[in-house]
Amino acid sequence: MKSGKDRFINSMRSLITRHDMLTQGDRVIVGVSGGPDSVALLHGLYTLREEFGISLHVAHLNHMLRGEAADEEARYVERLAKKLNLSCTIQAIDVKDYADKRKVSIELAARDVRYDFYRRTAIDIGACRVALGHHSGDQAETVLLRLIRGTGMTGLGGMPVARPLDGDSDITVIRPMLQLTSDEIRSYCKEVELAYYIDASNIDPAYFRNRVRHELIPLLEQDYNPRIVQALSNTADLLRDDEDYISREVYGKLGEVVRSSSSCSVVLNVPALCLQHVAIQRRIIRWAAMRLVGELDDFGSVHVEDVLELARSGQTGSCISLPCGLQARRDYEQIIIESVDGVGFQIQQPFEYGLLIPGKTDIPEACVTIEARVFDIEVKSNLLETVSLAHEDEAYFDMGLIDENITARNRKRGDRLSPLGMKGSKKLKDVFIDKKISRNIREQIPVIIWGKEILWVVGLCVSNFARLTPNTRKVLHLRATRWYLSCDR
Repeated sequence: MKSGKDRFINSMRSLITRHDMLTQGDRVIVGVSGGPDSVALLHGLYTLREEFGISLHVAHLNHMLRGEAADEEARYVERLAKKLNLSCTIQAIDVKDYADKRKVSIELAARDVRYDFYRRTAIDIGACRVALGHHSGDQAETVLLRLIRGTGMTGLGGMPVARPLDGDSDITVIRPMLQLTSDEIRSYCKEVELAYYIDASNIDPAYFRNRVRHELIPLLEQDYNPRIVQALSNTADLLRDDEDYISREVYGKLGEVVRSSSSCSVVLNVPALCLQHVAIQRRIIRWAAMRLVGELDDFGSVHVEDVLELARSGQTGSCISLPCGLQARRDYEQIIIESVDGVGFQIQQPFEYGLLIPGKTDIPEACVTIEARVFDIEVKSNLLETVSLAHEDEAYFDMGLIDENITARNRKRGDRLSPLGMKGSKKLKDVFIDKKISRNIREQIPVIIWGKEILWVVGLCVSNFARLTPNTRKVLHLRATRWYLSCDR
């Protein structure tokens, strides 16, 4: 019969392997508070480090909320790291001061400060993973908290076993103990003789999560289901699988709805959004918020509905405040979801890239890849009849009238073009106005240039210049693919 220690390690190994949490050579930050969960996590990963070929770095943040007790925990974590011969980063930040200045709860402030600490530490040491000690009890609490506040399938899916640290990060948060219980973790600590500290704030009923943990869950266990924690954790697993499938469907709709996406804002096309099923609409709103801030614990269903109402009936200039430092505003036929801190500070630097023809050219400032290919028109004998039906993210040109010296840049003062099907020329500025493109995203839209001629304003307008005719023999096909999950290739 396997010991508790073996079951604990096997559970971690199984979850890590099943979800591809680690890759050989990974540098992993382990968030260690000094409590039983994080101490067990560190020891478990230390046991498995050679098997997975990883290196560990201990990170501890003193929130400066509990005086000498917190200072002693920091000293203990430092001693533990030294005992295991691991590098360690310890920092103290006044969370109460942070909360007061930003007028947020201590819980929210602590999470924001902690995740920012992990981000900075990961960058400093070159880590690509941050391991956290959440377990199945934490998962059950999260599901109940979100259910009480109001949420959908995504929220009821609880905490994922792995996710980006924030919206545009290549640093991944992993939770290798998510299928273990609190009792199993403490038994492991006892068996391998790990000392740990108990944070008194974890039993303070002033915090809503603590009341769910120490009052609601015991009541449910006693009167309704003694295995409620496992039931809620299993439900979260099932819903995350369903949500993963639906999210793939949503991803396929992003090209129709998302006008642009950056680290500070996501711009949605209102008519295209309103054409979607309401279930897709809600997920696109959540995707946009998650793209900007990562974790959405405070972004509930009521906030999603507020944004949708802004899309359905809001007037240009209407603006609503959202959790997580976000706001949403109506601008013509667009909804702009943006970071409040970033409003007014998005200065787009000029960009210019020579297109690889044939090939793919990344334009990170616009979160777009332009793919170019050249072919004989005989390959698509009906192209002249169907080119007018081409998607707005693709364009065709006569290679007999141009060469391969084509560039992609953002707009410049005085830009003009002759839109396909129109006589004469038009200012690019007027194209943006006619298309109701918000001022704050015009600089992000790539303009495709040959010499002094504008060939294509990506996603908006194709030029008459070098258009296909019955005399065309060789065709240049350009297609834009937008980066939705991240602007980091």
